[in-house]
Amino acid sequence: MEQNMRRLSIYIVLSANLLLWSACKNPFAPEKHKPDDEVVRQPAPPATTPEQLMDNLTRAMRDRDIDLYETLIDEDFWFTETDCTGEIIFANGREEELELMGGSRDGSSPGVFDVFRTFEYEFTPIRRSTELGLEFPNAFEGDPDGHPEEDWEIFRGRVFMLLLQAADQGFRVEQEMSFKLHQREDGLWTIIRWVNDALAGDCGDIDVEDSTEKASAARPSSWAALKHHLR
Repeated sequence: MEQNMRRLSIYIVLSANLLLWSACKNPFAPEKHKPDDEVVRQPAPPATTPEQLMDNLTRAMRDRDIDLYETLIDEDFWFTETDCTGEIIFANGREEELELMGGSRDGSSPGVFDVFRTFEYEFTPIRRSTELGLEFPNAFEGDPDGHPEEDWEIFRGRVFMLLLQAADQGFRVEQEMSFKLHQREDGLWTIIRWVNDALAGDCGDIDVEDSTEKASAARPSSWAALKHHLR
């Protein structure tokens, strides 16, 4: 009887130790890998000021964040690029902009954010101004540049973008651009016009073949030529 009780006591102690050990971390198991670059970023602040919108644009481009990018593009957004004579050589609205950057809604075709493994973006401001509504009446019904009832904030600067598919293949954009910002009724700012200056000597239609050759050596190309190439 005493021997049986001793065996029962030993069994209880061993069982308790086993349960305690199994509840703890296995000392012989390998450490789980944690990537050094795994950083949890806070959501971008709402674009309650024009300056915050421009900061959010830089973040959206560098992170290739189409969801953030979409919040920055106004319902009446319009992108244009002209040649040296002032003629528009490329233009697109909001939905095409989002498709060009983030791919098609159904996922059938990729966008700019998908096809390049390297995406660098830098905006160097040149001038900040206000486009007074009283000075921009509607020249005709539906005039995209007319805004008589509101003022737009303008950021003009030099934009640098490096978009690489491989170390020696991609586009390099260095171009002066103007961003015209509109304040919505909810107080948030959005990009309503994105206007690109022509590159030196850029007259007439976009030469897609030429832009492809430039891309192979990552030499300068206009932002419109890149969009046209991926359209």
